[in-house]
Formats: sequence, C-alpha cells, structure tokens
Amino acid sequence: MNKQTKSSTEPKKASNLALLSLTELCALRETLTQTEAVEWVRRYRKKAMECGKKEAFYWWQTTLEDITKRRGQKAADDLRQRMNTLKEQNEN
Repeated sequence: MNKQTKSSTEPKKASNLALLSLTELCALRETLTQTEAVEWVRRYRKKAMECGKKEAFYWWQTTLEDITKRRGQKAADDLRQRMNTLKEQNEN
C-alpha cells in the first residue's frame, strides 16, 4: 500500500510552506486530505478484521463524531465522501 508518488513540490520549497504558490498549496492540501481518507479506510478495515464489522462500525461512528467536534461537519462529511469513493473504486 506504500507506493511512492512524485512530489508535487520542489524539495527546497517543501521545507518552507511560505514559498509555495497558491496552486502548490492547493495540490498539497488535496494530497493530504486524500491520504488521510486512505489511512482511515485502512484503519477501519483493520478494526473490522480484528473486532468484527459491528464493533468497527461503532468505533467509526465515535471517531467521526470526534472529527466533527474538532474540525466541523463539513470536514467530516468530506472525509466520509472520500472514503466512500475509495470504497466504490475498490469494489469495481
């Protein structure tokens, strides 16, 4: 699951976010958000294998509530949508 991707920024710029252009910042943010969704899908699947789907579902609901409290409903909805998209892609 650890596949390397080409960096969207130059190494010199990546060490100082203030040097990034708006386009580079947006690309970096998108990459981070998508990577987070992939990570949560991985964690959910691991939990489901270890504890069963029912327990994993309750764990995820609690986790999603915590994310909503910290980042807001919009961020939680975006994460859920990205995770569902990944799930659909993997099913096909």
